[in-house]
Amino acid sequence: MLFLSIALVLRVLLAYHFRIDSDEPEPLHVVWAWTQGLLLYRDIFDNHMPVFQALSAPLFHLLGVRADIVLPMRLAMIPLFVGTIWCVWKISVSIFSPRIALWTALLAAFIPPFFLTSVEYRADDLWTALWLTVLTVLVAGRATVGRAFTAGLLLGLAFTVSMKTSLMALSLGLAWLGTVLALWFAGCRIEARRFILYAVAALLGMITMPGIVVLFFVSHGVGPQMFYCVISHNILSRVADRSWLMKSATRWLALLPIELFGVWLIWRWRETIALRSRFTFIFMAGAFYYSTFLFLWPLREPQTRLPFYPVMAIIVAPCLLWFADPLLKRTRVFSFILPALIVAVEIALIDRAGSPFTNNTTDKIGLIANVLTLTDESDYVMDSKGETIYRRRPIYYMLDRITKRRMHRHLIRDDIPDRLIETRTALIATTPRLPRRDVAFITNNYLPIAFRLRALGKTVRSGDEKWESTRFDVVVPGRYTLVCASGKTAGLLDGTEFDGPRELTAGSHTFRQTAGAGRTVLIWARAIERGYSPFAEIEPDKMTQQD
Repeated sequence: MLFLSIALVLRVLLAYHFRIDSDEPEPLHVVWAWTQGLLLYRDIFDNHMPVFQALSAPLFHLLGVRADIVLPMRLAMIPLFVGTIWCVWKISVSIFSPRIALWTALLAAFIPPFFLTSVEYRADDLWTALWLTVLTVLVAGRATVGRAFTAGLLLGLAFTVSMKTSLMALSLGLAWLGTVLALWFAGCRIEARRFILYAVAALLGMITMPGIVVLFFVSHGVGPQMFYCVISHNILSRVADRSWLMKSATRWLALLPIELFGVWLIWRWRETIALRSRFTFIFMAGAFYYSTFLFLWPLREPQTRLPFYPVMAIIVAPCLLWFADPLLKRTRVFSFILPALIVAVEIALIDRAGSPFTNNTTDKIGLIANVLTLTDESDYVMDSKGETIYRRRPIYYMLDRITKRRMHRHLIRDDIPDRLIETRTALIATTPRLPRRDVAFITNNYLPIAFRLRALGKTVRSGDEKWESTRFDVVVPGRYTLVCASGKTAGLLDGTEFDGPRELTAGSHTFRQTAGAGRTVLIWARAIERGYSPFAEIEPDKMTQQD
């Protein structure tokens, strides 16, 4: 109970203090689109399945527009975390003793990469919970047609959350086949008819939920767009590379003897066939998931490992406790100390990776706050993956790793400068994800005014020249003003007295300054009117892996 309380307290503290990953605002931008009546895949791009974002929309709407929206949305991940750990306990208690099952659940809960990644607001939290629920349904009871259908239904629901479920489906299929073969080698009679019946029931369940989701979008006329975003866009040429496939398949097969040796050890266990077959299924599901992810999956993102950690705990923790049990049998105190010590080490590692008492969210929350202050609902803001959450991008695509690769291979046209001009986008959230070819355009036509924010503008006069007519080009039309480092400036703009903000069209303009000292800049008028300055000191930007 002490450790469970610590887990919940840590989750709440880290929800408000743990650094914000770039993957968190991305789905929230899609959730915002749902609340605005925009149709996914047609009006806004996303290369993920839609159910997680759709389920988040009511809570997002209830919380209202707020710069720190990521933080309360993280709290909504806690029930998913609790459900996942409950499934770990349920699976473990169906195979091992209640004491081992309880410690296994606790050890799983505090695995540092699992604990910290699941703090974040991401679809992978729901995806992982569904994966563990499928395993629980398949393991914690007798095999029946209804149970197979329910497991298939839950696996289908996982598909509506993420297409990465194909990795899970392959792992489950191989684990099921492996378990059946192990039973056959052990001399158990397998009824082919019953085996086929279970497979058909599971398949029918699996296609039900994706079928409903696809039917919804097809009925709204965006079936082709959904297919492109979710399937075609995510397929990289690397998958079709025969050389890569051969090397990866060879490495995958090289691990097979180790996995078979693990199965052999399980069947040496002096327990009932039912318990051995359950443990075999869990072991093979986890082993095939990890080996397939490691060698055959084209994008090895850390969050894709999230479903593996709880399964790993179910496999490793009982073995660890078994090996230690003969040494610690004399006193119950020692049998408690070993797993408690492991949990304490896990908590220490969590604290080291992200202290729950140090707030590392202020910069990115401040970015959203500045965007809300500077822009109105109808304004476009150029960001990479929805970092600004509440504003539309001038381009259709988000600039994640896959999109950038497709742009590099000329499969997607890079029209960012054209769209910035066409939509009169006045604000840009700068990140290293912006294509290099567009950085020069942005640098020449946008000035830094706040942390990771650039507004329309350019330097007209450095301050060293004599007061004389200066010519400059405006590429993005908009409402501009002129300011200088010393304060208010005066002069003739395009031959008429400059008396405040003015709409400037694209093209060449002139300014003859008559008052003001220091560097003079042309800047988006609204930025000045709302208290921002191109001369202000801006906090140094430190890009991290999470960006």
